[in-house]
Amino acid sequence: MKATPVVSAIVIRFLFEIHLTHSVKVWVPHVTFLDASNWVSASLPAAGQTIVFPSKLNALVTLPQGILTVSSLILPQQGGILFPKHSFSLNVVSREPSTISVAIFKAPGRTPYYSGNNWATYDEQQSSRSTPNAAVPHAERVPCQYELAVFEVAKHMLKPVDMQYHESIEVGNVRLGETIGGLENFHNFMSSELGQYLFYNAEDTLIRQGKCTNAEKCPCQEPRQLDAICSNEPCAVPHCLSPIQPLGHCCPICGSLFRIDMAAFQGVFNMQTFTDKVRRKINTAEVDDSDVEYHVGIDRSTGANVVQLIIVDKGEYGEKSTRMMDSLRPFFEKQFSASGFQVTHAGQPHTPLEGGQLLAFVMLTFIVTSAFFTIIYVYYYDDMLLPRFRAAVRNRQFFTTPFVFARFDPHNDVDELSVDVNYPSGVQLPNEEREESTGLGDAENHHATSFNNPMYEKPAQKVDPTKEAFDDVELHVK
Repeated sequence: MKATPVVSAIVIRFLFEIHLTHSVKVWVPHVTFLDASNWVSASLPAAGQTIVFPSKLNALVTLPQGILTVSSLILPQQGGILFPKHSFSLNVVSREPSTISVAIFKAPGRTPYYSGNNWATYDEQQSSRSTPNAAVPHAERVPCQYELAVFEVAKHMLKPVDMQYHESIEVGNVRLGETIGGLENFHNFMSSELGQYLFYNAEDTLIRQGKCTNAEKCPCQEPRQLDAICSNEPCAVPHCLSPIQPLGHCCPICGSLFRIDMAAFQGVFNMQTFTDKVRRKINTAEVDDSDVEYHVGIDRSTGANVVQLIIVDKGEYGEKSTRMMDSLRPFFEKQFSASGFQVTHAGQPHTPLEGGQLLAFVMLTFIVTSAFFTIIYVYYYDDMLLPRFRAAVRNRQFFTTPFVFARFDPHNDVDELSVDVNYPSGVQLPNEEREESTGLGDAENHHATSFNNPMYEKPAQKVDPTKEAFDDVELHVK
């Protein structure tokens, strides 16, 4: 195999670890050379194989550290292969063409920037990151307008980010690697040749700071950003009678919701203290906390200042979240009895009809209803059909015809061969007439006749006139 010429050799030297700060969202999807799912054969390439990158890779791939032994390396025409700065050696070996096998790298797809599944939240206190659970509103899964958005490139390059031609991306700040930081520098990098392999459909997208940088006074997302987020979130049909939709969620969900307006709260409210108390109450509740997921947040949309606690079931909905919320009610009554609060439940589990099931139910209902009213009409208003039906049932004349299908007379007790199409039924004639009509002659002298068929008639014996016998007649005269 011949190697495809490389458009440009790219080496990135700014691959370092990132020291994250408070209120940070980290981009999760990356392109990894040592991930078996990125190869067509679903297995990592073996030493001495020919490694082939697609001609339209449209991404950047970092080779692993250490010694990489190949028989040949086919590079992409569109895209880039990055070599580690330290501890890397490329060893090319010669092999017989018949013994060379090929490992093909798959071109990674693009994934939207405004998708909550692509981001993780960094916890500064625990120095860990966590992906959002089902209770976290979609608006809070993507970097808020006052948060720091981080794209890590320390070990692996980013999976291509689709900006989807959005007018602007509003964040508190942004960082790529350790050297590219700040909104202006990041915007310039996206316009570069290298940045176009990482950020697609971003020609007219502006990276700017959010209108409000104070998390205690601003909503996480503006309405326009929330619409962009919800456009990437498919909504499943909730399996409960009364689904709830907390503010910030794109879809109705099954669970339980607690809300309290801070404008009506009397006293000093500390969000961190309230969150810690809720966590302890949930951990010590009678309901197993491993069966539920929860989130404590503040809704500041449209100028509101409402604290909300969202609890949902893990997996299939079974009202565990509602029981957990009910166990917290005494705590809420003690803390907010003077201010008032609101608790909303999703109700009992319910599986709604979907697609073809709904159509089948409508058709079955129509058929049953039509049959019911047809029976009512025939019974009370039709003077012809019902009497005929009753007569047919009484006389057993469902399949009667004016034709005779029997070949032989079933009432003949003599030879069981003769037939008469005009012969009356034995039920209609008395036994005496039946015996007279059938005859009681000798079975041997009886001629079987059927429709005057010669096959069943015994021909009459011919008499020779010359042999006819004459008796002498004597005449006596007196």
